[in-house]
Amino acid sequence: MSNQRCLSPFLWIKENKYLLGTSFSHLMIDGFSMVIYPLLPLIAREFNLTLSKVGILRTTYSLSTSFLQLPVSVFLEPMSEIILIIMGVLWVSFGFLLMSVSPTFLILLIVSFIAGLGGNVQHPIGSAFVSRVYDKNRRGSSLGFLNFSGDIGKTIFPIIVSSILTFYLWRNCLFIFGVFGTLVSILMFYIYRRSIKGLHKEDIKTDSSSMSKNKGSYYGKWGITSVPKFVVLSIIGVIDATSRVVILTYLPFLFIQKGIKAEKTGVYLAILLTGGSAGKLGCGFLSDRFGYLPMILITEILTSLSILLIYFNNNLILLIVLLFIGGFVLNGTSTVLYTTVAELVSTEKRNRGYGLFYTIYLIAEALGPVAFGYIGQVWGLCSIYFVLSGFTFLIVPFAIWLKSMNGRQITQQ
Repeated sequence: MSNQRCLSPFLWIKENKYLLGTSFSHLMIDGFSMVIYPLLPLIAREFNLTLSKVGILRTTYSLSTSFLQLPVSVFLEPMSEIILIIMGVLWVSFGFLLMSVSPTFLILLIVSFIAGLGGNVQHPIGSAFVSRVYDKNRRGSSLGFLNFSGDIGKTIFPIIVSSILTFYLWRNCLFIFGVFGTLVSILMFYIYRRSIKGLHKEDIKTDSSSMSKNKGSYYGKWGITSVPKFVVLSIIGVIDATSRVVILTYLPFLFIQKGIKAEKTGVYLAILLTGGSAGKLGCGFLSDRFGYLPMILITEILTSLSILLIYFNNNLILLIVLLFIGGFVLNGTSTVLYTTVAELVSTEKRNRGYGLFYTIYLIAEALGPVAFGYIGQVWGLCSIYFVLSGFTFLIVPFAIWLKSMNGRQITQQ
């Protein structure tokens, strides 16, 4: 018995090696995306950049890590996902090495764009891979763990950057991360090299047998089992993504209106993000327990209410509680939605299914702050929160509609 207890952590690691590998890659990619932020003032000083050029540099890397998610998911579909995930980390790492020796701002800008392309692989392919490996067991909690791992990278990497900058220049910092990422990629390839082909072929065989049972239900080459359901889920995703990015964008302005100093708004945002990290992990387990549709309803109703409560509340202690709870349900919904995508796309086509869903998410995140910024400019800051609360609550009827579609399908069968 004692030997089994000693071995249990190692057995858990062995059983979950694909989840751990994909999650660590997610940690690396999301962490790398945060490395640039602390380096921007130092880069600006060396190249004598204006604030607009600093923004261009940041936007270039951010866009390059996400705008090719859909085509990458489609064209690289025949390849083994674990290979693509490892190659994504290696690509970004090599890009950091090149950025560390860029002699001019123009070359740095071009190289940062090229480096960011490696990030297009992680989110759609990583989510598809994990949902496929854990398709019949613990899908929600596994995707929640994967989603949560990215937040760990976003938290710890800026701290590491600050430590490195105490002794070295920004170029040395990028070089160190580049070397570290390269070594991690080589190590991961060594760990997974024996099971890469076997896992992929085995899953394709399993997927083919499951497809034969529902051959008529798949929509063309996309593997979508129900187009109406996927459209409704995408609408829910648009509302959810818009709500999250709008809150993060305009919450500091509300803090200042409540009398909180501008220098301290970051602390309160950190509380919201901490709750969000817990929500990404916790809602994955809860969706396994209660199902994805009930969790969508619960999280979105609470999100809508928390937006209003945060606006009207003026007690700082209660505000901290509301921010944590609001962040939990606000970000936790994303894990539930990612789990639901797997319900609506055949297993062998999930790469492109997730690629399509993430692209829709990206568009919503880009346009949301602009639309609500205009609302706030015309009717005031309060209008953003009232409209956003109502906008978020729209998910409830769409989720009920999605649930009714499931009921009709069961009745037909």
